[in-house]
Amino acid sequence: MNLELSNATRDVLSRERNELADLHALLSRLDASEADLKDLKTALNDLEGVFLLVVCGEYNAGKSSLLNALLGAKVMLEGVTPTTDRVTIVSYGPEAKEIETSANLMRREYPAEILKDVAFVDTPGTNAVIQEHQELTEKFIPRADLVLFITSADRPFTESERKFLELIGSWGKKIIILVNKLDILEQVEEQDKVLEFVRQHAQKTLGVSPQVFGVKAKAAFRAKQENNRAELAKTGLPEVETFISSVLAEEERVKLKLLNPLGVAQRLGRDYQDILKGRLELLEDDRKTLEDVDRQLVHYEKDIKRDFENYIARIKTVLLEVEKRGDAYFDDTIRLRNVINLVNSERIKQDFEARVIRNADRDVDLAVSEMVDWFLQKNLNLWEDVMQFVNERRTAGEKRIMGEVGGRFQYDREALIRSLREKANTVLEGYDEEGEASRLADKLQSSVFQSGIGLVGGIGLGAAILAFVSSAALDITGVTLGLTLAGIGLFIIPRRRQQAKKELHDNMQTLRDGLEESIGKEFETELRKASEKLHNAIEPYTRFVRSELERLDGLKGELETSKIKLEGLRKDVEGLT
Repeated sequence: MNLELSNATRDVLSRERNELADLHALLSRLDASEADLKDLKTALNDLEGVFLLVVCGEYNAGKSSLLNALLGAKVMLEGVTPTTDRVTIVSYGPEAKEIETSANLMRREYPAEILKDVAFVDTPGTNAVIQEHQELTEKFIPRADLVLFITSADRPFTESERKFLELIGSWGKKIIILVNKLDILEQVEEQDKVLEFVRQHAQKTLGVSPQVFGVKAKAAFRAKQENNRAELAKTGLPEVETFISSVLAEEERVKLKLLNPLGVAQRLGRDYQDILKGRLELLEDDRKTLEDVDRQLVHYEKDIKRDFENYIARIKTVLLEVEKRGDAYFDDTIRLRNVINLVNSERIKQDFEARVIRNADRDVDLAVSEMVDWFLQKNLNLWEDVMQFVNERRTAGEKRIMGEVGGRFQYDREALIRSLREKANTVLEGYDEEGEASRLADKLQSSVFQSGIGLVGGIGLGAAILAFVSSAALDITGVTLGLTLAGIGLFIIPRRRQQAKKELHDNMQTLRDGLEESIGKEFETELRKASEKLHNAIEPYTRFVRSELERLDGLKGELETSKIKLEGLRKDVEGLT
């Protein structure tokens, strides 16, 4: 600003520069888009630039005609089709000339007195078939220090104009609304009705009451060319020029120049507060879902341990039945009348297996097999739950961030969820239930053998366990050998029978305890591995959610502080004299 500034104004200007720079750094840490950071940087740089009065509106509303009328010369092209295809900045120069700047920006100079204090900016028309024109205009709006919004009396305040005006207002711009082509309405009552219609809808859209003028731009241009003041007075342009002159008075111009960057900063601050709120809500939902997964894992471990006890109890029941049948068998077999048969150990073993063992080996194998299948299915269900969690959180992220700029936050979150999904998918797709069942069954059998209970390798677990029963708990030949050597007595046979039953009970108890311990240890190991595998898969995302919640919560506080400072600066600027 090439103006003489008071100390108070210089103080506000200095504070504003610092606050805008701090906000720029803060938004960078929030992964703000390059476009938003550029808008804020441009607003900061424009504090030192020329005052920009931006003319905008829909195509064929008469923007170029109005500028030509204000300048009193045909500086801008006019037409019923979109004629302005890029932003054109018209500033003061000793002679009329055109300066090519870029594909999207044109500079013109013209020796009009009004341009010494302000640069006029002509923008491409909005709501045209050429979408790029609207985008160019929307991108330039943040730079405006003052906006002349042009609507046409033949289609005043359309829905598309309402939306565009709302966009301009969101940047905190001071807006003057001109209803052009008022001369197409012959009756003054009709003209007043249109002006009031625009005034009411503008107030409803912006929340404030902007100045609304009716103008006849083409007629004003002709009157200026003819130096016909009487006709010029009928066009409404002198009132517009008087109002613009009052707005461009030094005091007001300084205020508007200072308020423009604040409007940009406040708009971006609000936008990123909303984005931050969405991210925090998303992460909070993620955190709750992760807690649900942790609770599921706790319940999974409890269910595993509880159901494991049921399967062990089932195996024990099979062995208890064997023990009961063994007791009955000894009571029935080791008797005086059966001494001759007791000497035949092979026959006794065959008889023992037929009457005592029966199908116990098959029942043990079935219980173990079902236990293995149950454990693997529970593990598979757990990973399916993880996959469901991943899909739910991915969908939630897409819905919440869609239309927003995600930046590093979105990239990191999606990458971690994608990684977790790939891990879960690998587990599910590569899950060889038959192979896993075989592996686990082999480990169970190996653990039983290594415990010293089972000594027979190469056979099923049930057969190995029952082989132990047959060999360790029953050696009928040994029990009866003493009978043939010492002779037959009334007290010896009962004592030998009790000895056999005791050995059976002791060995069966050893078998049950050892079986529970060896199988239990193996399942504890498998359970721990399954839990660790899931924890390791989820931990990176859990860590991300925890750290991002903490980081973003801190940034939320900083954004709130920035908001308060910007509001204070706005009040200070508005209070400048």
